Amino acid sequence: MEDAKVNEFLTTVKLDKNIQGNDLDILLSNFIKQASEMVCLYVGEDDLPTQLEVVVIRITEAHYVQSMNDADGTKSYSEEGASWSFQDNELTPFIPLLERYLANQETGSKGVLWSW
Repeated sequence: MEDAKVNEFLTTVKLDKNIQGNDLDILLSNFIKQASEMVCLYVGEDDLPTQLEVVVIRITEAHYVQSMNDADGTKSYSEEGASWSFQDNELTPFIPLLERYLANQETGSKGVLWSW
């Protein structure tokens, strides 16, 4: 993934999670690259399709929350009345979107004009 795209995603993640400063930029950039690779591998693409960029952002944000709560590798985490649940596979919540993307690629009908 090119650095410009990583920086674009990084800006979005930091805005979504209200992260100030640059202390976490290297960590978040690493999460973004990993999420992008997972999505590309799942859909069989070398480059991340534009339609799936939101999936990379959401996976990154979920992984950030999990890692900031020292909950890597756990299924749930609670602290002072707040609780979080995490997926075994970070792609799991996005499988319907990824499958829909793949289905659209197979049909080839998206954006095609049909005439009689």
